[in-house]
Amino acid sequence: MTELRKPDEVALRPYYKAHYHFQFLSAAFRFGLFEMLEKEPGATLDHLSLQLGLERQPTRILLLGCTATGLIRKEGDGYHNTPLTQPLAERPDQAPATYIPWEAQGIYRAVSWFHESLQANSNIGLQREIPGTAPTLYGRLAENPELESTFHTMMSAVSRLVAEDMAAELDLSAYRNLLDVGGGAATNAVHLARAWPDLEITIGDLPSIAPQANERIAAAGLAHRVRAVSLDAFHDEFPIGHDAVFFAHFLEIWSADRIRALLAKASRALPSGGAVFAVTPYQCDDETGPERSAYLSAYFHTIASGEGMVYTPKEYAQWFDEAGIEPGEPVMLGPDTVVICGRKR
Repeated sequence: MTELRKPDEVALRPYYKAHYHFQFLSAAFRFGLFEMLEKEPGATLDHLSLQLGLERQPTRILLLGCTATGLIRKEGDGYHNTPLTQPLAERPDQAPATYIPWEAQGIYRAVSWFHESLQANSNIGLQREIPGTAPTLYGRLAENPELESTFHTMMSAVSRLVAEDMAAELDLSAYRNLLDVGGGAATNAVHLARAWPDLEITIGDLPSIAPQANERIAAAGLAHRVRAVSLDAFHDEFPIGHDAVFFAHFLEIWSADRIRALLAKASRALPSGGAVFAVTPYQCDDETGPERSAYLSAYFHTIASGEGMVYTPKEYAQWFDEAGIEPGEPVMLGPDTVVICGRKR
């Protein structure tokens, strides 16, 4: 057996020690360490021990881990946030802070079944780690209210960022009635409606989601133009009367065959010239990245559905074409999100 050279071991260490990095981050966030340091920069070990409600030795271990991994820094006897963690202290209810509870509660243990999920070609992580009987994560969330709340808090923060980019980069001025399939808590719909005041939007989502969306729509003062209705995207035909269909972070959850079926439904519901927009994480056509496409593909396969992954724009263009939708040029929203656009022939 060839002895591992030290430079190789150092290069590999971030991969096989990544679990420690996350535990330092997650524990510190849950204890409120970053918020404490934002309010009291330079706080000492003994002061933080008191504020965290931890004995001195556990506090030392937490501070050591956070300092060694660059999450916080130490000057003399005092501790301070770094540029990495300052946003977690200033905006704990927004991304990236909202990712941390979701990763801890919904993903961390479940994704450890990645190997078995690949072997079985099924979401073994969901089956082993998240209580319930539904075959997908989205069904099981309804069986786990606390986890469902964490998920929707995270997704709302993500959608808010993407929606701001969409409002800046997409032109929906030519459309009057948009169907938002799987629109969830209406974050995208609210942003789009505010950006285009002549646009009416119907959100189609599961019966358990639509009432929550309508409450949010009413609170935003948009009930006269935006509404949520019950729609099972896989069993119901899409309602007609719209000139655009919108999928945001929905198609990638499913297999290629299901995506083809969803696009065919969109095509049937649209008039000639109607538009389809698919907002999805980006994977480059040569299938080499970016990293986020790999993370999310493992998540979809191991936990979410057992069948999805992040697909390439080239694949979407083919599926659009098969559904009678002429694909247009993809629109990038930042480095790792893309909008696949098309018009019904």
